[in-house]
Amino acid sequence: MSNEENSVEKKEITSITINDKEYKFADLNEEQMALVSKMNIAANKLNGLQPYYDDYVITNDYKDLCIKSFERSVEPEVVEEE
Repeated sequence: MSNEENSVEKKEITSITINDKEYKFADLNEEQMALVSKMNIAANKLNGLQPYYDDYVITNDYKDLCIKSFERSVEPEVVEEE
């Protein structure tokens, strides 16, 4: 590892941005730090769920297309008379 990589890894996060406002950890009390921890856990869980949500949306769209195709296949064909 280079010195530059080593310094990047050792860089400690000292603040968090919530709703476009930056908060320094040193300025937060114990209750606020606990809430920040819970927000981080929730954000990580939500990020992990994103691929499953994307798969759900695509699969549901495909199911809807299949239903529409099925409905078209069972509807009697309308023939226009001249």
